[in-house]
Amino acid sequence: MSNSLEKIGSKIRKVRTSNNLSQQKMAEIAGISYKYLGEIERGQVNLSVEILLKISNALHVDPSEILTKENTEQDNLSRAKFLLSELSEQDIKRAIDLLEVLKKHS
Repeated sequence: MSNSLEKIGSKIRKVRTSNNLSQQKMAEIAGISYKYLGEIERGQVNLSVEILLKISNALHVDPSEILTKENTEQDNLSRAKFLLSELSEQDIKRAIDLLEVLKKHS
């Protein structure tokens, strides 16, 4: 299909795998079939804005992150956001404390 669809699909796959999500699990979270997700990741189908929003919500990223060029720094921030979204409020505070200590000693 189009190069743009392949790039979007590749970005979705990269964010999904960096978050250690299988296609099956992510599709379940997004409320779509894993076969459709596979087609999206391979750039074989057009995806609607509604599906893009479902996927970005499942990945805990802003849809613009899926639509923009590859950026390792942005990918790392997306991974950090995903990991933080899985933590309790108390653990988030601990993570912030650790980051502040790390920054102080860098």
